[in-house]
Amino acid sequence: MTTYIKSKKIGLRKLKSSDASFISNSAKNKDVTRYTHIIQQPFNLVRAKKFIKKTQQDIKEKMAYEFGIELREKKELIGTINFLNINKKNKNSEIGIWISKEYWGQGLAKEALNLMLKFGFEKLKLERIQARVLHRNILAQNLFKKLGFKLEGKLRRKTYFKNKWYDDLVYGILRKEYLK
Repeated sequence: MTTYIKSKKIGLRKLKSSDASFISNSAKNKDVTRYTHIIQQPFNLVRAKKFIKKTQQDIKEKMAYEFGIELREKKELIGTINFLNINKKNKNSEIGIWISKEYWGQGLAKEALNLMLKFGFEKLKLERIQARVLHRNILAQNLFKKLGFKLEGKLRRKTYFKNKWYDDLVYGILRKEYLK
């Protein structure tokens, strides 16, 4: 399995134990974690190390793929991107991403998602990829729409997060839509 997927500006790679400090520090930024319910607080160094170990095992077992997003020029980690809940029989998966705030607005999330879509459709042979977005996360909604994802549904009051109820919006893209 390819462990380094690259584009002009970024690379996607397996997470390393040395990434734990970056991940735990990024998890402290409330703007980064505002709608990221995978990073539950407190997300300290110990939890970050356990998280990385689990992601390495998941990749080995082909159950999920969690990659670090790094700037190729600096070899600096800026976030993570993943395929979760991979269903091999039905050839589908859920995708998620977060990027450290200082890298927002530079097109890096879009670039990382494009790399991951290519990996999912071409390497993993997925038929469908979906993203669940909390309804207040307008930036993520716009990003997925730009990439060709279609709004497929709204799961009302699906997620209880930070003492509030959120609707989950489900966005999906099919292989044939991606290949157009």
